[in-house]
Amino acid sequence: MNRTAQKKQTNIGSENARQWWSIFSTAGYKDPNKCLTDLTVKTIEANAKKWLNIIRYTESGTIIQLQDDCEYSVTEVINNKHLLRKYFGPYYRKYLLKYIPIDQKDLLKTINESLVELYLSRKIGHKKSLNSLSNIELLNLIAGSGYEVGLFLAHIVPVLNYKNYQPLIDLELLVQTSKNLSVIVFSELDITDDKYKVLADKCSFLFDHIIKYPLYDEPDVLQFINFYCDLWNVTLPEKTAKEIYRICGGYHWLVHQAIRNLRDDFQLSVYEACTDILLLNKLEVIWGKFTAEEKNIIRKIYLGNIEQTDSLTHEYEYLKSIRVIIEKSDRIELGLPLLSKIIEKEMKLDIIHVKHDQIMLGKNNLTNTLTNKEKLLMLLLLNSKKKIISREVIAQTIWGDCWEEKYSDWAIDVLAHRVRKKLNAVGIDENLLKTVKKKGFVFG
Repeated sequence: MNRTAQKKQTNIGSENARQWWSIFSTAGYKDPNKCLTDLTVKTIEANAKKWLNIIRYTESGTIIQLQDDCEYSVTEVINNKHLLRKYFGPYYRKYLLKYIPIDQKDLLKTINESLVELYLSRKIGHKKSLNSLSNIELLNLIAGSGYEVGLFLAHIVPVLNYKNYQPLIDLELLVQTSKNLSVIVFSELDITDDKYKVLADKCSFLFDHIIKYPLYDEPDVLQFINFYCDLWNVTLPEKTAKEIYRICGGYHWLVHQAIRNLRDDFQLSVYEACTDILLLNKLEVIWGKFTAEEKNIIRKIYLGNIEQTDSLTHEYEYLKSIRVIIEKSDRIELGLPLLSKIIEKEMKLDIIHVKHDQIMLGKNNLTNTLTNKEKLLMLLLLNSKKKIISREVIAQTIWGDCWEEKYSDWAIDVLAHRVRKKLNAVGIDENLLKTVKKKGFVFG
């Protein structure tokens, strides 16, 4: 990344900073030309309008978005008095709002703790008297003091995977019983898919409002880049910023890694910054969020063999709505172009496979080019692609019953090194065989 001021920097941030100056100046910011937020004014306003109006009318709903950045976008809204006053009116302080990441925590217990925190934040109660209250008792107490509650729940995938959706059914009862609770859930999974029909029947609050968020467009990505350039005190040419958007699409997690790579090594090309190992590992995580049917649609688009019947499926419509696929007048393309790297990698993985206990590269048999130990290692890895194989399992496979006596990390590392070299010799990327620190090895 060139740090000199001669390069033309993206100027979207300065425009947004001036628009937000009157809002943020009271918070202690001194420079109105600094980029104060990582999203454009238009997007933040749109988010505020959608979310706060749901809460204003004591309703609930679900935001479906592939990228998990709601922690930042929610806090930008609920901590902004200007936006709260705009959409809640002069009595905006009666709304108690909280962002809650659920993850592996107990859903209702976490909500209970949050309600206690919200009540105490207005200094209208004592913690000792609140700890023994149920959620509905807390909500009634809060309502009696003239307050409404809006909860923003994120990281709920573990809850969606819970047997019979019981935690969400319990939350449905709480929402229906209370008179002052709104819940907005952020989901990385498409709960409008048919496989969630039971959820739609039992947890209607999730479906009061369904908003599917697309990946960010170019203005938001340029704003995001400008925000971090200001934060890190570096300069990024506008042409480079737009090239990052072209390669990474509107996924801020990937964009952030790309600009960090350029910040740390200004000699990198944009393509190198967007395809380094750390960024591609994040891309693997994103790929894992798609269902098998969604992945199949994405592959077909990349390979150019999408069919008319595919465009009629729920999966196609969903991917289009979140801008993972983009329909142009003459073609359909990936809105997240880097996914092509994953598809190409999987195609390479499919080329090398096991057939009748033989290591095959397409139609060519590689078995005779491998020593017996190399063959045993490859069979083990290829029969468990993308799964971590521990060193102990590898040792047992290679040395049999005497493996504990013969065990050697050095010997296993040397064996893996030899296999990588032989893969490279036949045109297979040796990096497909990865060492997982303190765990073992994985192929793919």
